[in-house]
Amino acid sequence: MTMRIVDDAVHRAEQLRVYALQDGAVRARTLAFCLRIGVFDTLESRPMTTEELAATFGLAPRVYPTLLAFLASQRLIERDPDGRWRNTPTASRFLVRASPWYIGGRALLFDGFYEAIGHLDSALATGRPWTPAGQHDMFAGFSPEEQRWFAEGMLANAIHGGEALVRTVDFSGFRHLLDVGGGPGGYTIAILRAHPHLRATIFDLPGVDAIARENVERAGLAERVAFATGSFFEDPLPKGHDVLLLSSILHDWEDDDCQRILAACWEALEPGGLIVVTEPMLADDLTGPDHPSVSGLTMVMLGGRNRTRTEIAAMLEAAGFGDVWCGPLGEQNSTVTARKAAVSQV
Repeated sequence: MTMRIVDDAVHRAEQLRVYALQDGAVRARTLAFCLRIGVFDTLESRPMTTEELAATFGLAPRVYPTLLAFLASQRLIERDPDGRWRNTPTASRFLVRASPWYIGGRALLFDGFYEAIGHLDSALATGRPWTPAGQHDMFAGFSPEEQRWFAEGMLANAIHGGEALVRTVDFSGFRHLLDVGGGPGGYTIAILRAHPHLRATIFDLPGVDAIARENVERAGLAERVAFATGSFFEDPLPKGHDVLLLSSILHDWEDDDCQRILAACWEALEPGGLIVVTEPMLADDLTGPDHPSVSGLTMVMLGGRNRTRTEIAAMLEAAGFGDVWCGPLGEQNSTVTARKAAVSQV
């Protein structure tokens, strides 16, 4: 399937519905099980009878009727005219790994968080995050496989977020983007597609860059994108960029760590450059929206939190940025931008 810009209400509503499947423990873990054994990838190649599915995946007789009924009730599989099982359009679009809109990696990744979710009540009561013993943060323990699950699951969402971002922020006056913690490269892909003059550097942890390279090459943008690896806590960010992006980065971290990240961004950004922060943000009166409030519980459990636009603006000002602008509150992401002074202040 070729990757193309999709911006219609039906597509987005179905994507959000698939995300909602991952909220309940039983639904989410069952979905992850089906992804792990390859149900949707297999059905994408050809429809199968109930008996063929049971034999292919070694399902016990008392298991497969319930499992198939669950998938059908969630409108992820359906019967074809011959009575065989096939993927629904929703499953083909969002749960088949070959699809450019695949988000199944998120379910696989979150399936590994259930030990942490068992500590959610403690995190809410004490304000202290849960991480496995000896880990500084939730990313430190990711295996290469988990890194790939995370990146694959975030790609389609990042591309959609990037498409929305270019309608909010004007990148036309910039030359070189630095995508800090750019993950699978989805934001960079969307921004560069909208602005053919722009070049970019994606900075992320070692191992993640290989996934981003694959996606950038598949998008036909390899000649316009460079890659740099490291930790924004331990390594200097690449210089020579006049616009810098933080997409869903700050909400992973506590306030002090966020200020360290923003200080590194200020140091790396060219004078006069623009920093763009986009991620789930809460309403200033704390009345929502739904996705930022629900995902914020996960962030609290793992050491970060979703903030308001006002809080993000204050952090940017504390790091030395000025000319702060807050975009409209979004159901998914919101955006705050700021400038580094054209002449550094002494």
